[in-house]
Amino acid sequence: MKRRLLYFPVFLLAFLAACEQDFYDKGDGQYSYLRADFVEAFVDNDKQVDYVVTDDGVKLQLTPPYAAKWIQRPDTVYRAVLFYNYKDGQTEALSLARVSTLSFKQDSAAVINWKPDPVGVETAWLSGSKKYLNLGLVLMTGAVDKDAKPQSVGVLLSGVTLNADSTTTAHLLLNHRQGDEPEYYSQRTYLSIPLQGLEVDSLRLSIRTYDGVIERAFRVKKPER
Repeated sequence: MKRRLLYFPVFLLAFLAACEQDFYDKGDGQYSYLRADFVEAFVDNDKQVDYVVTDDGVKLQLTPPYAAKWIQRPDTVYRAVLFYNYKDGQTEALSLARVSTLSFKQDSAAVINWKPDPVGVETAWLSGSKKYLNLGLVLMTGAVDKDAKPQSVGVLLSGVTLNADSTTTAHLLLNHRQGDEPEYYSQRTYLSIPLQGLEVDSLRLSIRTYDGVIERAFRVKKPER
């Protein structure tokens, strides 16, 4: 059975910070062989992750398979961060945190009226497979009433340009809305943008931060020789 990759919209993004720990340990202890990777997690018919594929394209069979309460569907692929021990060819999962994904949208009206609320940016990088653009953001958050408008993040595709060297560049806009959520404290957040369907040579992502709009450029394809 073919497993489907589930994409999750982002509203309150507090999934990864809750599972962060200080994994440092000396010698041959529990965390001596600890690693962490962004992965595609493949769920079997029993709603357990039997193997993952890392962003560098490495397949890791989990021993034993890993179960999590947030896994709701069998025979599915989830985007996640895996903390694991790797020793003697064996992969032992210690923690698996689901990562929200943002599929880019083409909305001309939204692009023209792009005036997002600011966010903090810690990091942005392409996965080794070039399948995802990963972001580490810092959002300001706080307690809200149940009827309040939630905070949200999206991605707009504003267009594709043809460059002088005949290469193409896709232009993406991060579209953040603070909603009714107060800015009491900061929350570190990770998310991924799937790049399937973008047949371009490079990307340019624009993000409005508290210090103004910044741009990050990424080469998707290697130049031909």
